[in-house]
Amino acid sequence: MTRMAYPFRPSASGRSVTVEDGSPEHVRQMLMLLILTIPGERVMRPDLGSPTLQMLFGAGNGAAAAALEATLAATITQQLGQYLHLQGLTVEFDEAEAALEVTVDYWLLQALEPGKLSLQRKLG
Repeated sequence: MTRMAYPFRPSASGRSVTVEDGSPEHVRQMLMLLILTIPGERVMRPDLGSPTLQMLFGAGNGAAAAALEATLAATITQQLGQYLHLQGLTVEFDEAEAALEVTVDYWLLQALEPGKLSLQRKLG
């Protein structure tokens, strides 16, 4: 089964670009969407998302970063547990750059291989 790719874009044939369900690229795209979606942002799925983007405007170190790691780990396991096994997760805030970096290490259940996603978002 195929799914629309993220970000949405047309292919050379004019159809939307797709990825195979459960493929490494599909799982990477779902992780990006989950991490970058604010809870309540999607009307039909108000429980989908994480407070990652909201962390850009709050204190990013110490207890807040640990809380975000715990929340992200629970969200990823709940929403994407059929596609991956979470192996590691780190959240770091670089005050000099005003950037939040999230790194996710996981095991792909369909492809039986490791995966890694690093996202960095800057304030402003």
